[in-house]
Amino acid sequence: MKGIESVRGYQEEIIEAIPSTIIVVNRSLEVLYANRNYYAKSSAKRERDVLGERLSRVIPQMLIEKTRIDDKIREVFLTGAPFDGDQLRYPGGMFYFYKIYPLNEGTEGINKVVIFMENITELTRLEEELRDSYVKLENAYAELKENDEMKSEFISTASHELRTPLTVINSYIEMFEEGMLGELTETQRDKIQIIRSQTEHMIRLVEDMLDTSRLESRKLRIHKSPIKIEEIAMKVLEELSRLAGLKEQTVSLTTEGNLSEIEGDERRIKQVFNNLLTNAIKYTPDKGKIDVMIKDEPEQVRILISDDGIGIAKKDENKIFQKFFTGSGGSLTRESGRMGLGLAIAKGIVEAHEGSIWVESEVGKGSTFVFTLPKI
Repeated sequence: MKGIESVRGYQEEIIEAIPSTIIVVNRSLEVLYANRNYYAKSSAKRERDVLGERLSRVIPQMLIEKTRIDDKIREVFLTGAPFDGDQLRYPGGMFYFYKIYPLNEGTEGINKVVIFMENITELTRLEEELRDSYVKLENAYAELKENDEMKSEFISTASHELRTPLTVINSYIEMFEEGMLGELTETQRDKIQIIRSQTEHMIRLVEDMLDTSRLESRKLRIHKSPIKIEEIAMKVLEELSRLAGLKEQTVSLTTEGNLSEIEGDERRIKQVFNNLLTNAIKYTPDKGKIDVMIKDEPEQVRILISDDGIGIAKKDENKIFQKFFTGSGGSLTRESGRMGLGLAIAKGIVEAHEGSIWVESEVGKGSTFVFTLPKI
């Protein structure tokens, strides 16, 4: 109580220091008090021109008619309940938010109310700008989404259209190789081998585009069956041994724990290994090292593919799994020969198995790609 008594001596100074506009009126809507902030905002008015005047002389009549603030004040006198607030717009684009509170004077009841008014012009302007920006963002997002859908549809259509002629070309290559169209000279056989290599490369590109389209449309099918991760890794390493041998790279496979079968799509998991190991071979220098580690954990299997290659910049680590991503600086550039889709496809396949994939790297010191597959 002593604290309250000591403050009462300063109550006028406290009220005058409040940055909001404060106006007190009686039941006749005559102004009994207006604080310093009111006069500061209404420099043309003086205290003798305000006190005792009706509210309509203090606030423009047009605003009173528009907001019906006088009716709201009478409602507060009638019910004794405060009015929680509304917006008041002054001429010239000024916005105020106001509330009305009854002043209970004990046995005399409610004979006065106080109006608090806060200038919210800047806040209103920011809200309008934010609203306009949101509408623009929504429109831009809709346009981007439409363009992305058109692009995805084009990729899907183009990929399907390319598969047929590539299949036909591949069939004729096989016929040449098997001598069904006549015996080939050594030179012809070499050229046919080049054609086969390039055709297979084109088929892989088409498959990448189709897989990307399937992932985007959520149509990538996962056919789960019992698989052994170690056996899949060994098959991929064997298939890529020639590619690693051309660069005289050392590739190793180690396991940790008692690896058991898990449920997964063997073809798709093999695709993940293939994409990650192909990347490791391409971005690791000659005579470099690539290590594959498979760890058995209580609820999942963790696979780590490490290399001592060029590494990836920190700012690019979350971006490299985006389709068509091109890195910068000394980090990962475009994924050679695969249009930058391999890592995006690997991520999609792992996540379709309810696993996770990420990379840990340092520029100039190599990278470790990690992915997990749940046991259940």
